[in-house]
Amino acid sequence: MNDLITERLNILNKINSNISNLSYKDLSDLSEELINQFILQEYTPTSEIREFVNVEEMKKADLQLDDLVITKGYYKEDDNGQAIYIIKDYNYYLNTWLPIDCRKVGYKYNRLGTDLMLMDTPVDEYGNHTLNNSLVACILYKENIYVEQYGAIGDDNFDNSEQLIHLFAHMKKGKITFKKDKVYLMPQRSKANIPNVYSTLVNPYAPYMCGRSSGCQRPIMANIDGVELVGENSTLRIKDNDWNTVGSADFALLNLFRVIRNLKIHGIIFDNNGLTMDNNNSVENHGIAWKSGNLTIDAGGKSPVVEDGTIHEISNVEIYNCEFKNGGTARAVNDCGGDGILIINPMENSHDINVHDNKFTNWGRWCFAIDLGGNGECIKNVKFNNNTCIQYETNINLAGKFRGLGWIDFEARKCFKNLEICNNYVKGCNGFAFNGNDKVSENITIKNNTIIRTFYGLSAAGVYPYMWNFYYVNAKNLVFENNDFSKGLGSNRLGLSYNNAIIRNNKFPNTTDAMAIKHPVGDIIIDGNERTDNGLISSFSYFSYPNYFSEEDKRNSYLKIKFINNKGGIAGHFISKSCSDRKIDLIIEGNTMSYCNIGYFNSNWSFDSSQVLSNVPAFSARGATFTSLAPYNYRNYPNGGGVYKAGEVIAQNSSRKTICTSDGYLKVIGSFKYCDSDISFTANKYVYVLSYIYTEDNLYIALNDGTLGASKPSHESGSEVNGDVTLYFLRKIASIDTITL
Repeated sequence: MNDLITERLNILNKINSNISNLSYKDLSDLSEELINQFILQEYTPTSEIREFVNVEEMKKADLQLDDLVITKGYYKEDDNGQAIYIIKDYNYYLNTWLPIDCRKVGYKYNRLGTDLMLMDTPVDEYGNHTLNNSLVACILYKENIYVEQYGAIGDDNFDNSEQLIHLFAHMKKGKITFKKDKVYLMPQRSKANIPNVYSTLVNPYAPYMCGRSSGCQRPIMANIDGVELVGENSTLRIKDNDWNTVGSADFALLNLFRVIRNLKIHGIIFDNNGLTMDNNNSVENHGIAWKSGNLTIDAGGKSPVVEDGTIHEISNVEIYNCEFKNGGTARAVNDCGGDGILIINPMENSHDINVHDNKFTNWGRWCFAIDLGGNGECIKNVKFNNNTCIQYETNINLAGKFRGLGWIDFEARKCFKNLEICNNYVKGCNGFAFNGNDKVSENITIKNNTIIRTFYGLSAAGVYPYMWNFYYVNAKNLVFENNDFSKGLGSNRLGLSYNNAIIRNNKFPNTTDAMAIKHPVGDIIIDGNERTDNGLISSFSYFSYPNYFSEEDKRNSYLKIKFINNKGGIAGHFISKSCSDRKIDLIIEGNTMSYCNIGYFNSNWSFDSSQVLSNVPAFSARGATFTSLAPYNYRNYPNGGGVYKAGEVIAQNSSRKTICTSDGYLKVIGSFKYCDSDISFTANKYVYVLSYIYTEDNLYIALNDGTLGASKPSHESGSEVNGDVTLYFLRKIASIDTITL
């Protein structure tokens, strides 16, 4: 039998030495497949496989090179740690069994304190074991590992830190499975559990696998392609008040570095136990975090890279059916730390990150964050769908304040293509921040989310005041539909500019925080949205083109605004100094509004005044042709600011009728908090941009802030400077006559 094994292993060695165009990964895969096929399954009689009760018994046995060994358990029989080993020497373990980026470990800092010095990796003694005769039992099926095969125990008491550090570092492709419903406790690393050769608590694999400044003590996965973590509803839990008191660079319970491809995580409860963490612990306590890492190692060397030379990437990651709970700490600070999932400055080659069907509870900062750094790189195909995100009233820091900054934070200076935020339920800190870096983010879909902002009557530690804050996002092809944030208080803007947007069937809160729409182009459809008080839903401003538009883009663009079937109002004055003659297709129909304050004069549009509730004291639809009678305001003057022809009836009730006697615009008399009145020209008066200025004959609009001149304007086309204000001519002033009935 030994001769057969030797023969087969010689074949494998020959393959290793003679086929130069196969990668290490290919050779490793081939080696395991051939061993499995030719040795274990087909050629090895059961009687010639050595069998032991546990690892300790195996280590004492007199085993020889290339022996195959089965253990019935790790500590005891049937404890889920049973495994198959092949007996090899240390050289095989170091240079063949270990992944290439695990073949060096850091053991103490150099004289400058910049890097950990490196040495050859000792046998880990958790998944692989040094025998009493100095040979090494190497686990055979390293692509299908149960955590118990590395000595983990899920009893919510045993310290699993070392076991998971080694297992997660070793796994580059394959599956790691946790035992169903078990709790795997992870305190800080203890010097008592670490060989004396190590002078630091830093994860020993970190400096060679991840590069300089990756000195965390928690488990790391790096340079992987095709890993699956199967939780089976098990829990990874930080020990009470024992996250990080030694100042290591820990970020997360599970740290991802460098190249992460084709990673699937499901069925794991990540319990950061942050509400037990006092002021002695660092606040950065996240569930899962990815960092780019680098290649810098001690003495000017470079750490290994994956076969295609990629240094940083996170792509094809799917996280589902997990729970992320109690991130951060209870320190009495505004930012209590603790995201469920944190991705720091991903590169442009990163794509396809899918976070769905998870539960996030009592986060200290954000549920999901893509944070820090960047220069406008485009990340494609990011999804955050079907997640339940709840902060409970127990989510307080040591000062008794409610923890959390918001819900989602895309603070990295990135843009996105194909972004989905759908079917989520959120209760607690609710803000969604999106930087965008003034680049175009396209194909953004935000649908079917229910969002409730509540702190249960508590003072908030550091929550941000907004709901949707897409502050440097140039949104293209935006769908915002069927979202209920009627209890999601805070200011709202979905972009620095909008190029094709559908905002449909959403429930808005009854606050002054309307959806801000800036620099609109293309089709802007606002349809079927509602506020229970019928107040302001959408507010248009900055009517100039998006700043990324070329002159050709401007010439070829169009703008069609449909504000239809809404239970709520609209505001906006569709003119600007750079776009004074820009024409749009404006449709405002079928709405029920307690607020309306708009103006547009460059082409014909119609307005039915019955859309405005009868108890509203004043409104404006300046420049519109009214299709119904205008109501009188509290001064018995017709509301609206419509454009009329001589002979048309403007308004009528049981006691009076107002008729247009000469063509033109009917000036607006406004009301506080509803709409401003038009301003009669007064010499040397200071006025603000978009103020409507009238004389006896003409209506103008101010295209900038400034002081009017001494003489009233008289031009009847284009713009002229009056004082230091550019006044743009809009319409002749209508004459009216009111008849008592």
